[in-house]
Amino acid sequence: MPTSALPDSSAAATAPALPSADGLFDHWLQARSNDPWAPLTAEAAKPYRFIWGAWSKFLQAHLDAQGRNVEALAWNEASAVQVLHFINHIPQTVKGRKVSDITRRRYWRVLDRIYDHALMLGWMEINPVHAVAPAERPPSEDPKGAVLSDAMWQAGIAHIPAGDDLVGARDRAVLMLLFELGLAPEELRMLRTDNLLYSTPQGDSGETQIIGVHIEGLRDNQQRKLSISTALARGLAHWLRARAQYPAMQGEASLFCSRKSRTLSNHTLLHLVTKTLAEAAQSTGLPTPARLGPQIVRNTAIVRWLNAGMPLADVVERAGLKNVNGLLHLRDLVSDEARTALSQRVRSF
Repeated sequence: MPTSALPDSSAAATAPALPSADGLFDHWLQARSNDPWAPLTAEAAKPYRFIWGAWSKFLQAHLDAQGRNVEALAWNEASAVQVLHFINHIPQTVKGRKVSDITRRRYWRVLDRIYDHALMLGWMEINPVHAVAPAERPPSEDPKGAVLSDAMWQAGIAHIPAGDDLVGARDRAVLMLLFELGLAPEELRMLRTDNLLYSTPQGDSGETQIIGVHIEGLRDNQQRKLSISTALARGLAHWLRARAQYPAMQGEASLFCSRKSRTLSNHTLLHLVTKTLAEAAQSTGLPTPARLGPQIVRNTAIVRWLNAGMPLADVVERAGLKNVNGLLHLRDLVSDEARTALSQRVRSF
């Protein structure tokens, strides 16, 4: 299916004869905003506009096949040579650092979609992105997710540390949160002590218990309150007691930390989950998963919810997703029943 919305039969007649670079982007965005399957808002399109703007500036002082500066080109005069040079030498990349395949593919995809739109409307005869030789194109991403087998999932839980020391107490709480709630890595890392939810004090003692976690995020759908099991509540309480004995964390808002940082870094979280899963596989004789890290645990938690019959709306809300489309990368990993329900819901969305 084309990435931009198919125009009606009068689209070409109502389009400008040949828009400017900015005009082409706006026309493409208008078509995308009217796409009933995947509408794109102006806010969500800001990264696309940035990339297209960088491309437009690049064409003002581009290089020819011999690497020489030549006169500026209009967007419709660009060739495969300029496309390839642009995605391999993205101006915004830190000097001295190689452009990653993910970044190259992201920039490539934006140019391809917009030029396809221009091609469809008859503003050019050849999409210059298509003219790049296949061997020189950035590798495509694997759109499918990955999950742990049931045996590997159970082995991972069994290898959560007992929490006998400061680091162990933290690691236990982090892993229990990840396995039970399937939090996104950034959500877990950014948790604060005031994100923990407590029961109402009971009796004269006034004691309270941790009963849930308030997840925050930049998007409205990320804002959610999740109840937790008694076991997870105990793990979090154990960590809070250990944390209270760690002088460096006194007065700090973040729930988790490391010895080198007052917040839990990406590296620390990745190392913790990778180490736990790798050790679990080795000790149980299971194949080491092809992918390790917090994202595969999140994916597995979501798939297990779907396979257990949790309503799609509840899964979307629990995972903090915008809509059911956020589950599509897992559709080949769920049960037949869950896949059917997902397909029906997406078609009616």
